[in-house]
Amino acid sequence: MKRRIIFALLALLLPLFALAQKGLHTNVAFTGQIVPQDQTVEVKVRGKALSTYRLTFYHSVRFKANAQQKTTMDNLVTQDKAQATGTELRRKGHTSSLILCLPPQGRTHRYLCYLTNRSKDHWSITLVYMEGSVSSIDELRKLIK
Repeated sequence: MKRRIIFALLALLLPLFALAQKGLHTNVAFTGQIVPQDQTVEVKVRGKALSTYRLTFYHSVRFKANAQQKTTMDNLVTQDKAQATGTELRRKGHTSSLILCLPPQGRTHRYLCYLTNRSKDHWSITLVYMEGSVSSIDELRKLIK
């Protein structure tokens, strides 16, 4: 009986995980609207595994993109950047990383990381959404190094 109650509660809470990213333009990348989901590597983590990093939720999607898909992603990230309270951009060769500090939801701080790497015929793109008690991009960088 307890097990059924726990499963029922989990079923009710699962949609809340998707709500975390809801107001973001880049959310379409997580739902397979840019690149089909069978061509992506998706990771979702919630719970104790993240407590070391002071995060409560981690969601990433990685895929190979053509020039059109890369342009679409760039435009979506630019739209999300407009609401960011802080940004950090790093470039080295054909690789770039952009971290956006998004407006917090209550006491929960939110971050969006956009990593790109250019190859001969495609782009490797990783998009990561994170939330937790980490209060700045500098602090986040120290934790994930």
